[in-house]
Amino acid sequence: MSLKTNELQKITGLQGTDTILVDTDAKGTGRAPLDAATEFFKETFLAGGVPYGKELTDSWANLRARILAGDMAGIHIGDYKTITLTTGEVVIMEVAGIDHYYKCGYPTMIGHHVDFISRDCLAGTKVFNDTATNNGTAAEPNPWRASKLFHTLNDETVGVYAALPADLKPCIVEKIALLEHRFSAAGALESDTGWDWNTMGKLWVPTEVEVFSNTFWSDGDAGWTGGGGCNLQYPIFYGGAKHIIKGAGNGGGRCSWWEASARRQSATHVCIVSYHGDASGPVATDGGVYAPLCFRIG
Repeated sequence: MSLKTNELQKITGLQGTDTILVDTDAKGTGRAPLDAATEFFKETFLAGGVPYGKELTDSWANLRARILAGDMAGIHIGDYKTITLTTGEVVIMEVAGIDHYYKCGYPTMIGHHVDFISRDCLAGTKVFNDTATNNGTAAEPNPWRASKLFHTLNDETVGVYAALPADLKPCIVEKIALLEHRFSAAGALESDTGWDWNTMGKLWVPTEVEVFSNTFWSDGDAGWTGGGGCNLQYPIFYGGAKHIIKGAGNGGGRCSWWEASARRQSATHVCIVSYHGDASGPVATDGGVYAPLCFRIG
C-alpha cells in the first residue's frame, strides 16, 4: 500500500521511547529513542553550533569523483581536510555546505558539489581594494569580481591559488552565483542596480547572507540584493559562532574577515565579520582585515 504525505495520520503526541533517525560519527545513521535524540541535538546544533567533525581521508581526486556521482556518504558538515600551501602555511578546510546550491543557476544548472571554508583565515591581512570604493567597473560591475581581493586570491601566478597543493587544484570548480551590480558611469553608487549569474572565481569569500542568513549591512532593499533568494546561509554557520569567529592564521587569535558583499548606503565600505563575531562594514582599504580560504569541489 502507498500513501501520499497528505494522507498520513496526524501525529498527536510523541513518547520518550519513540524513535527518530539521527546521524553520528560514532554509530552512523540509525534510530535513537526520542529522549536520546533530543540530547544529541542539544549537544550539537543547540549548543554552540555545528560540532567540529572528523578528518576526511579520501584524496581530493577520490573525493571529487564521489561528489560528482552524488555520493556524499560519510561527508558531514564540519568534517575537514588539512592542506599545506607551497608557502608552508597549514590550512584546515571544513565542509561548509553539501549540494548547497544544487540545481540552482542559469543558464547552466549547478551540479553536485561540496563547498569548503577554512576554519581560520589565511595568515596576513588583505585589503578589499587599494582605493576606498565598493563599486564595480564598466567592464566588471560586480564589486567582488572587480576587487583587489578577488585577484589576490585567484591570480594563478602570484595569488593564493598559485600556492595551493597540486593535487587540489584540478578538483576545484568556479562558484556560480547570483551577483550584485553596483556601477554607473555617472558616478559612485551607494546601492545596487541589478544582478546577473556569474562566477565568484575558484577562490572566494562568502556573502553576508551566507554567513549570517540576513542582510544586516549589505543592500537588502530590492529583489536582486542578497542574491535574489539564491543566497543561503551555509549550514556550518548555523546555531552558533563557533565557525563564524576565525583566527588570524591557523590557530591564531580571533580576527575580522572580509565578505563578498558591498555595504548599503555607502560607496566606500564592504561587509565583514568583525573579530567580535558580529556583522560590520569598514572602508574597503581597511588594513586590519583577513580573508578565509574558500573553494568548491565539484
